[in-house]
Amino acid sequence: MKKLLSSIALLCSLMTLAQPTIFPAGHIAPAEFNTGTVHISVLSRSERQMTTNFLFEPGSRNSWHYHPDAIQVLMILDGEAYYQEEGQPKRLLRKGDVVTTAPNTRHWNGATPWNSAECLTVTDIVPDQQHAIQLRQVTDEEFSSPVTAVDSMIVRIAEVEVYPEYLAEYLAIAREVDRLSVQCEPGVICLFPMQSADDSTQVRILEIYASQAAYQQHLQTEHFQHYKQGTLHMVKSLRLPAMRPLDPETMKQIFTKQMQ
Repeated sequence: MKKLLSSIALLCSLMTLAQPTIFPAGHIAPAEFNTGTVHISVLSRSERQMTTNFLFEPGSRNSWHYHPDAIQVLMILDGEAYYQEEGQPKRLLRKGDVVTTAPNTRHWNGATPWNSAECLTVTDIVPDQQHAIQLRQVTDEEFSSPVTAVDSMIVRIAEVEVYPEYLAEYLAIAREVDRLSVQCEPGVICLFPMQSADDSTQVRILEIYASQAAYQQHLQTEHFQHYKQGTLHMVKSLRLPAMRPLDPETMKQIFTKQMQ
């Protein structure tokens, strides 16, 4: 499982275009307390506070840790990040999100598997206390656990009508892109193609993406572009209506059940 996640993170990092960071990337954080590649820069430090910039490459994260008697404010400057406190579900954070961590709260944060995350932390400095107490590393199971923020997902049903003379060729290409997308892109939760029992030229695809960023990443992949360009002349009509879950709480249970 660990090798699989590492391979996926590496693949997705190669697929992601490098983005300039707001602050200098600094040095690589020690592997003892981090998983994957984490860049860190201390931007300022006084007797009362320390401001630090982190750039988490896709799939990377720090270890479980806490700040003795100190408050920390986490700000997401770019990308998508995970954040979790002990005993609480994992959260998905985006650019502009701010989280305040209470003193002595065990927590971790990092990037999603499909996107990097640039973060800024402002942490109180408490006399005679360490800045952070490092605990154990975040397990692959914890990192890959479902995000409870179902509202962040993109859910829709693509309605495709195919010219009959191209049906067999279209289905072959569609099967290939669905398989590659689910296998290679962690942000693609589901691509489920179906044919109408009454009219085989009517194809419906249930699409679920973890986030808008994951969807945009999907559109840039080589396998999707091959599908899009290769089937333009085969498709008679295409509709992409956006959908909303009627019962988000049940959706959470569905994804949790799949992880068991």
